[in-house]
Amino acid sequence: MTLFKQMALALSLMIITILGSVMVINYKTAKEDMVESLYQTTVNNISSLTNKIAQTGGEPVMITSVIDSEFDSGYYKRIEFTSNDASFSYKQEDNDPIEGVPAWFIDFADIHLKPVKSDVTSGWNIIGKVTVEADTAIVYEALYQTFTKLLYLFVIFATISLSLLSIMLHFILKPLKRIQHQAEAILNNEFVIETKEPYTTEFKEVSHAMNAMVKKVEEIFNKANEAAQRNRELLYNDPVTKLFNRRYLMLKLPELLQLETKNDGGCIMLIALSGAEILNKQLGRKEADAFFCSLADIFKEESKSIDEHLIARVNGTEFTLMLPDCESFLSESISRNIFESFLELADEYDINTKEVYINIGIYRYRPDVSISDLLTRADDALIKAKADEQKNIYVYEENNHNALPKEEWRAILEESIEKNYFSLKFWATMDTQTKEINHKVMTFTIDGGKDKHFYYGDFIAPAINLGLVGKMYLVALKNLLTIDHPELKDSICSIRLSNEFLKDTKAFDELSTLFYLYAKKLNFKLYFEVSDSFALHNTATVKGFVDLFRKYNFGFGINAFTGESSDFNYLKELNPEFIKADVTFLLDQTEESMNALEVVTKSLGIEIIASFVKDQEELAALQKLHIYKVQGPITDSF
Repeated sequence: MTLFKQMALALSLMIITILGSVMVINYKTAKEDMVESLYQTTVNNISSLTNKIAQTGGEPVMITSVIDSEFDSGYYKRIEFTSNDASFSYKQEDNDPIEGVPAWFIDFADIHLKPVKSDVTSGWNIIGKVTVEADTAIVYEALYQTFTKLLYLFVIFATISLSLLSIMLHFILKPLKRIQHQAEAILNNEFVIETKEPYTTEFKEVSHAMNAMVKKVEEIFNKANEAAQRNRELLYNDPVTKLFNRRYLMLKLPELLQLETKNDGGCIMLIALSGAEILNKQLGRKEADAFFCSLADIFKEESKSIDEHLIARVNGTEFTLMLPDCESFLSESISRNIFESFLELADEYDINTKEVYINIGIYRYRPDVSISDLLTRADDALIKAKADEQKNIYVYEENNHNALPKEEWRAILEESIEKNYFSLKFWATMDTQTKEINHKVMTFTIDGGKDKHFYYGDFIAPAINLGLVGKMYLVALKNLLTIDHPELKDSICSIRLSNEFLKDTKAFDELSTLFYLYAKKLNFKLYFEVSDSFALHNTATVKGFVDLFRKYNFGFGINAFTGESSDFNYLKELNPEFIKADVTFLLDQTEESMNALEVVTKSLGIEIIASFVKDQEELAALQKLHIYKVQGPITDSF
């Protein structure tokens, strides 16, 4: 129970007790006064009645007349006369029920008056005895009216008091709400500073302490972020052009080759500058560096239309442009634009393009190509470009004879979506300290019978090209949410969402509907993963999905982390529970770089998970870095 409810309940009970006590005291006082007043009136009336009866001289007819007259003119329950010799007796009594007063109140009030008795004397002789009992109906009626008024007043005063109490408590505890919000933000690893200072001394001290703690943690994050930026630049950036270097290119290539694209592969472009010595001699070192920076700007401008592209300066005179999801005709267009822009740049610096020139080799690769084959064939394309003195550009492309026609893929995918041929598969992420499964990563295949069995990597490119990724993912997710999976009970399941799915304008609403219908009674914890590059370049979009995930108490993580960003504030904004990084990337870090990354992630409560871990040697190296959660072939040994 919240503090507000506890205080409201305690004060409400106190107010109700006080008002109730006042009401009870007033009721009892009124009742006692009314009963006493009626009794005194009865005593006074019996004295007058005995005088009247005495004047009758004991005549029965006269006594009867006097009693009837008195009974009709007063509030009596009973008047009874008995002669002294018991020869004559007369009684007048009212047994009618009390009108206007409910029976429950009569039982509750329970008014009893003792009858008043008096002797009737004529001269010195006692002629009889008279008994008078007052009619309590008048007291019941008056008391019921008093009770009703008191009850109305109680309700009115209680309502007003409780309303004022609620307003007062909201006002007093308003700073506590802000402190609570700040505390929840801290638990979610968010840096929230409370700017409004509470007026209550105790709340003020708590707020100051929490602000100091948040500032300290944020300062630690900022310093680690700056250190990570510096280390990243030293490790992975060319000092002159600020492009990525060969080291980063080699780390990033595995991810880029596995990138989901609609064109079933992409292009790698090698650009070699000849005559660098002449350039340095003619322009001088400083101007030559400026020339290289301008050349780097040309590469950035011409490749910006390709998502997930990577530009690297692999040595002093060679550059690599990795262009995922780029077809041959587009890469040729980009290369021609680069060549023409280079000629303009050379003219600007008054450079002789017969002495200083560039050659461009392009290799159109498929997703299944190895890194060594990729680089070898790209080098072959560059050699052939250098040999062609007329064009200076060469495109090397291998035909994919095994590729299915587009319409055949459409039929396969549409049938799989309609008939739900998707089969879910789960791969383990292990905690090497406890030797237990940390969570399971879900993927799916198509199992549609003979000649219709395809792995995820086989059909994702055609699905992207045909615009069927969203429908495909929704069917697979519905399978996960609606079909019982005993292997997931009381565990964690993580799902990698395709970039194309996240880009789909309908995906958010359809996912919301799916969650609303099916995600309330899961017997396992659900996490969603987004690639680091997509999260970095589409932070606002991803933040919307993250908010949706957390609305249903789902977790969020980032995969394929390569430290591409020069600023880790996007991690602070998205606040993932974990990041997954290739083991090669993690082991390539310097001690300073790894320390900075560790501080950044710990200050945000983010766990580091190593992916694609192959053997015990890599596992031992990771454990030295205090990284114990892994996924990849190594998990088969546990």
